[in-house]
Amino acid sequence: MTNFQASHKKETKNKTKNPAGRSIMLRWAFANTVFCFITFTIFAALIYQLTVTTYINEEKSSMMQSVSTIENVLSQSETALSLQNLRNFIDFSSSSSTGDLTGDAHDIVAPQSLSSMIGHRKSFFIFGTDKRLLYSTADQTIGFQNAPNNKIVEYQGNVPGFVLERRIVSKKTGQTVGYLQAFYDMSFYHNISRKLLASLSILEILALVIAQIIGYYMASRFMRPLEKLHKEMKSVAKTPDGEFLPIELKTGDEIEELADAYNDMMQKTHNYLEQQRRFVSDVSHELRTPLAVLDGHINLLNRWGKNDPEILNESLEASREEIVRMKGMLEEMLALSRLENVDLDLEKMDCNPAKVLGFTLKNFKLVHEDFDISLDNQLKSDAHAKIYENHYEQGIMILLDNAAKYSPDESKIIHIILSEDEDFIITSVTDHGIGMSEDDMGHIFERFFRADKARNREIGGTGLGLPIISSIVEKYQGEIEVSSELGIGSTFTLKIPKMK
Repeated sequence: MTNFQASHKKETKNKTKNPAGRSIMLRWAFANTVFCFITFTIFAALIYQLTVTTYINEEKSSMMQSVSTIENVLSQSETALSLQNLRNFIDFSSSSSTGDLTGDAHDIVAPQSLSSMIGHRKSFFIFGTDKRLLYSTADQTIGFQNAPNNKIVEYQGNVPGFVLERRIVSKKTGQTVGYLQAFYDMSFYHNISRKLLASLSILEILALVIAQIIGYYMASRFMRPLEKLHKEMKSVAKTPDGEFLPIELKTGDEIEELADAYNDMMQKTHNYLEQQRRFVSDVSHELRTPLAVLDGHINLLNRWGKNDPEILNESLEASREEIVRMKGMLEEMLALSRLENVDLDLEKMDCNPAKVLGFTLKNFKLVHEDFDISLDNQLKSDAHAKIYENHYEQGIMILLDNAAKYSPDESKIIHIILSEDEDFIITSVTDHGIGMSEDDMGHIFERFFRADKARNREIGGTGLGLPIISSIVEKYQGEIEVSSELGIGSTFTLKIPKMK
């Protein structure tokens, strides 16, 4: 065994062990899972980022608004902020202080509760002009950070958060009366962020599992028609000479189109094989007699015909006739085979029957000058037939040859009528020959059948002309009709579809 054969055998074995359908199914399911993973990851990242960004922006906006509210109250002070005058602007009844806040009752002018101004999760620190802490809403302070004025910055300490420091300017004097510091605790945000991320991760895992299950189910569902097609292909490959049954798939998609294309291809292949077998069978059957005749004459010449001029001439003439007959038979059989295998092109199927019939008759008359041939053109319009011109000419020539062969010397008359109806171009060829019986008319389109077998040798022919016309009619979805009476003549009517 050569290296190539061994490699080919190994490759075939590997292909058998790894069914294509199962491999495609797994790849399809995996691709679906990867796609869902990427899509859900992008979606989750966008949702996470959008949620976090929206949350932080909302809290920063709330923080700025709270600072502005408190600044608006404290900026009413004309002097620097101190433990004594803060009570005039803020109600500390529920707040904590860094010092002993004292003052007379008449100094309190409509103070506001600090808790009503700062909201949740925010701590505020009020500093004097010397940046010493005067008041705090929290138990712990972070100290003055000297951050840019009115700019929110991140604070990375024991408790992460945002810090905003703003200089408080008196509305009346325009002088700096103190500083306000706001701190937003980000612990809650980080907790929510972690929970959101964990939830999205769990959802993504669940989505992957569900996508894998659904992907495998859908892949197996979609692969079922392909598995059926694959099974039928393997069956045909094992028995290529067996009967071919088309694969019926009703999926309504490209798989059905693939099955239809496969059916068309296999039907043509099956037809080609059948035609090849029939051609070989016909050739072997029909050439047996002329070859036997040739063999007999050659043996006769070998024995004593070389020295007898009469036997020599008779054998040579008979051999020549058999050779001519075999040649004609092979040509007609090849023509019939080519006709059955031809693929029709709609753009080229445009025939002017009157024109083709005109030059066909002209050529026919050159060979059969002793025949009286008439043509009655009854076409009412410039109608065209849906057929190749050479096939229409071939069909007409066969009908004319048949009419000539079966017409006796005293009745060499052929009449042709060219007409039309709603669907067909109709060509009728009538002769006044020997005619046919009803029994013969039932077999005239069979291969190698010839009526009046007693005159076969005298008339000649191969019996393939009318089968060729039958193939033409089948190919172009036309019709062929025949009427005949013994001793009276025959009429063949060829109908070819009209061009619409």
